[in-house]
Amino acid sequence: MNQESDGRTLIIYIGAITVVELLIVCGSIISFNASGRNDEPAKILTEVKP
Repeated sequence: MNQESDGRTLIIYIGAITVVELLIVCGSIISFNASGRNDEPAKILTEVKP
């Protein structure tokens, strides 16, 4: 391999790792927000009020 393709490969690897880390962080934030606070279960309203 030449240096140009090595540089592109490195950039692709770093980009892929960054995307995966962002997905993990966003998923954990969404999960934390959905779980509620003070160890209370999330309250999901399923009833429709007229």
